[in-house]
Amino acid sequence: MKYDHLIQAIEDGAEEKLRDFRESKDREIRELRERAETESVQLQKDLLNETERRINVEKNKKIYSAREQAKDHLTRARQETCLQVFHEADVRLSSLRSTASYEAFFKEVLSEIILSLDSEKIRLHIDKKDEALCRQLIKGPGKELDIVTDLTTNGGLNGSTPDGKVIIRNTIEDRLARAKERMNVVVFSGLYGDPDVR
Repeated sequence: MKYDHLIQAIEDGAEEKLRDFRESKDREIRELRERAETESVQLQKDLLNETERRINVEKNKKIYSAREQAKDHLTRARQETCLQVFHEADVRLSSLRSTASYEAFFKEVLSEIILSLDSEKIRLHIDKKDEALCRQLIKGPGKELDIVTDLTTNGGLNGSTPDGKVIIRNTIEDRLARAKERMNVVVFSGLYGDPDVR
């Protein structure tokens, strides 16, 4: 009987240890599951955040690219429009001399030269085709004006001091070139977004 009692006590002790072992392992499994679930949730959050970050980076790249393309298209359209406008102006201005308004234009650019050059003597550089008109417009008292027919132009004239150090360019071609430069400033400001250039 003593042995039966001893065997029963050993079996009870073994069963209790087995139960404690099972409970310990069950607790470890539960903790592992909970940790795995927590880590899984965090990993999902991290993946979601990284995916959102990448999507935002890609979205911003596409928006930037689209803006640059739109700006490029607008700039090209402005350039093409300017070229067309100035081509049309070249065509129209090439026949300005034969219009009724040419005398008024010539008188205006002649006055600009006379007012701009602070000299008693002024040399007027003109096209031979404008000589009669120029001689008619410079009659009267005032500055000494010397006419030189050394230009080939669609209209207008240049003026200089007798020594040639100061020259005022006032031909149609020169005026058109200055207008093109001003227009190019406006067009190219579109590239850099300068709001002060209009």
